[in-house]
Amino acid sequence: MREDPTFVERVHRDLSDIRWPEPQEIRARARRRSRRTAALAAVAVLVAVTGPVYALTERTAPPPETAVPKPVGTMATADIPQESLLTPSEVPVVTGVQLGDAGLGEVVRLDPVLQRCGDDRGLPQVRAYSRYSRSQTLLSPTTDGGPVRAELSQDVYRLDPGASGQLFAQLRTLLNVCREWRHVEPDVTDGETTPAETSHAWEMAASDFAGDESLLVRHVPLVPLGPPPGRKLRTTGRVDMTLVIRVGDLVTVLVPGSDLTLTDTEFQALGRAAAQRMCAAAVPSC
Repeated sequence: MREDPTFVERVHRDLSDIRWPEPQEIRARARRRSRRTAALAAVAVLVAVTGPVYALTERTAPPPETAVPKPVGTMATADIPQESLLTPSEVPVVTGVQLGDAGLGEVVRLDPVLQRCGDDRGLPQVRAYSRYSRSQTLLSPTTDGGPVRAELSQDVYRLDPGASGQLFAQLRTLLNVCREWRHVEPDVTDGETTPAETSHAWEMAASDFAGDESLLVRHVPLVPLGPPPGRKLRTTGRVDMTLVIRVGDLVTVLVPGSDLTLTDTEFQALGRAAAQRMCAAAVPSC
């Protein structure tokens, strides 16, 4: 049977319009998937040499959401250089080891508990995907076989135009919707499961103090004090801070370790140093 030349020409034309990923892009994405595994393996090597290690808390990915498609158009011509990240000397604590990696097409990670609150309140989640990303974790030095602690984690993302504005708008909406969030989760003790209520509170501690946009978010976990009724809430003793800063098309997320205690003023100063670091690589530059 004779083929329809019009159909063949149309298929050929449609195939020619498809953008197939370059081999190096496919390899880069594969390497990125194992970033967390490689970082934890590096810590394990340190433990074998220096002694026990502090358990690092991984920021797990939130549940499925309304996603913005990953960028497949024109890519930025420049990766994020290492010089765009804070140096150990700029962090107000002594660090001995610096773990890091670079990636492509990664989602911007914020506070996962805050996002769970947004999901519970019915707020559609819109995730921002980066063109390029670079991350680092600064660990404390080891002395006399002491434990290794994560002092600070930093991620820097290069975003498409408009994505950073959407990211900050989403974060502000989450903070407005989730000023306080109470939820019940099962607590298993000695084989018995009982409902346990936990509560969280978030607030915007500071804003617009560094770069083009900046937000300092304070997260206070709360636990019940005394039986109902008349039960009050108290903090668990740990207040988590997250700092999000934009300079041009670059966005950085800074999260201190559990043992790194900074005042709001000290954290804002660290944010200004991080913004200055991103200036040269940002588009447009400072």
